[in-house]
Amino acid sequence: MTTPALSVVIPVLDNGHLLHLTLDALTRQTLPRDRFEVIVVDDGSDPPLRSVTEQFDEALTLTYLRQDNKGRSVARNRALDAARGDVVVFLDADQSAHPDLLLRHWQFHHDRGHAPGVLLGRAIVVDWAAIAALRAGTLPSPEMLGDYREDVRDALFAVPHHRRDFHRAPWVYSHTNNASVDRASLTAVGGFDEQLTTWGGEDNELFYRIFHHHGRDPRLFDLADDAVSYDLPHFRVWPLLMAQLAENYQVIARKHPRYDIEFFGVPGLWTTAVRRIVWFEDTLRAARANGLARVDRLPAAIVAGLENTDSLVIGFGATKLQLGPDAATFDHDAPASERNLHLAGLRTPFPDGHFGRVVTVDLWRFLTPEDLGSFLFEALRIGGGTVDFVCTDLDIDPVTMLPLPFVGDLGYLRTTVEPHLPVSVDTEQGCTTLRIRAGA
Repeated sequence: MTTPALSVVIPVLDNGHLLHLTLDALTRQTLPRDRFEVIVVDDGSDPPLRSVTEQFDEALTLTYLRQDNKGRSVARNRALDAARGDVVVFLDADQSAHPDLLLRHWQFHHDRGHAPGVLLGRAIVVDWAAIAALRAGTLPSPEMLGDYREDVRDALFAVPHHRRDFHRAPWVYSHTNNASVDRASLTAVGGFDEQLTTWGGEDNELFYRIFHHHGRDPRLFDLADDAVSYDLPHFRVWPLLMAQLAENYQVIARKHPRYDIEFFGVPGLWTTAVRRIVWFEDTLRAARANGLARVDRLPAAIVAGLENTDSLVIGFGATKLQLGPDAATFDHDAPASERNLHLAGLRTPFPDGHFGRVVTVDLWRFLTPEDLGSFLFEALRIGGGTVDFVCTDLDIDPVTMLPLPFVGDLGYLRTTVEPHLPVSVDTEQGCTTLRIRAGA
């Protein structure tokens, strides 16, 4: 038997009418049939979907596997175990592939010499008018793909700086409804996390691990505007799916206590998450270059007040302080550990009042106004109602930090906070501290 170049992986639960359209489209691929295989994993459908897949046994090199309902991660991993191709193409069972889809994925990996790589195609959301065409085996007409019938990422990538920064955190945009990956990378990271048994985030988490496994190489991921599938309309219970996504995020956040996953969980557009990730990484570099965020510049009185206390300290060198047994640090110059998390502080895993206080050195100055507000209230929540914002250098012009945001005018900041929370200001040893409390 000829070894296929591509293995197309399709997990499915019920919705046999959608699976039929997905498989039917794969019979019309311009990539020759002997160059790809299709692996369908039935995740406990009732009734089983073998009656659907058997209709394509002659037209496709197709493997049908069935399991009890264990979730999409387990289903995809079972398909990966059976896959023979060096490249895996992920499709959902509600995606009807354009005839050139598999050829486009194959060309991407072939042209890079089958080096590690991920290609993200476009999943165009169609509605009722396109169904008749797809069921007849034809493509939707331009009229059927008019305004607003597009991939949900199209409008985001139409903005040049969004597309530019895609390569800094591509996993944020990465979904398994139309994507391909070299199988060696999937094997190296251990496939999908089978703790994630419900809907949402399991694909982002997989691609996150692949991205970091390859050292965050900006050349690893690419976008293919011409690798198209059509997202078939079907019934979804969105409140349930959103609840499942929120639960999955908690699992992912516990597994990866890093700033990039932290920002991924903050409400907002995907582009906002990427912007936060990019700016925070650039913040760490800018702070180092300008001698900022150094805990060794803290006034002696603050250092003495932290000794043997269960505080959270944020800044370079924080792990060198003599803190209490339940203290923690966000020191990005020291290795990550259970006590030293590489977070930014907008969303943390700590319970209310876990620390006696929170002290943050300069890094807070690089937060946007809305993120600084989120950081403040999170710090008050976990910090016993007291946060010290330490500024070690007031002579830096915020304009020199652009495009990064940077607080230079502490007086202006104080006037924005004081109508809501009490603020005191202290200057000692060249450092200025804004102490903000939760109450009067």
